[in-house]
Order: sequence, then C-alpha cells, then structure tokens
Amino acid sequence: MNYIDFSRYVVTFSSILLIIGLYHQVYKMFTTKSADDFSMLMILSLICCQVTWINYGIVLDEWPILLLSSIELPAGALAFYGYLKFRTKHVL
Repeated sequence: MNYIDFSRYVVTFSSILLIIGLYHQVYKMFTTKSADDFSMLMILSLICCQVTWINYGIVLDEWPILLLSSIELPAGALAFYGYLKFRTKHVL
C-alpha cells in the first residue's frame, strides 16, 4: 500500500467520524431544542467547507470525497435550520 492509498483510508475514516459527530450534534439540538452550542459563523463555515469539498471531489473525480461531502451537507443545512429555530435571544 502506497502513501496515497493510506491517506485515502485515513481521510475516509476521519470524514465518517466527522459526519457521525455532526449528525449527533444536530440530533441533540433538535431533542433539547437548544442551539446554544452552535454559532452562525461555525455553521456557515461548515456549509461553505462542505460545498468546497463537493466541488473538489467533482474536479478530481474522486467519488469518496464527493459521496462523504454530499452525506454531510444535509447535516449542515439542518444545523442552520435548527440554529434559526432554537437560538436563544439574550437580552442584556
């Protein structure tokens, strides 16, 4: 196994862990009805990163990148929706 193949396995594994963690956080947000652990900047950065990875997967014709990024994108959209729905408005 060469370095490129090993790197693909490591990136695929870490991406799967990231997807599981993100969906877990989104699930937690919807069950607790609280978006206090999220920030709009983080969510927008996440969505921008996911769209960039999808584009990168298309350009390189790498289906693992495209597939994993496409699976992660709905979690970003749900996080955005949940943030708008459940954010608390702090009054000073």
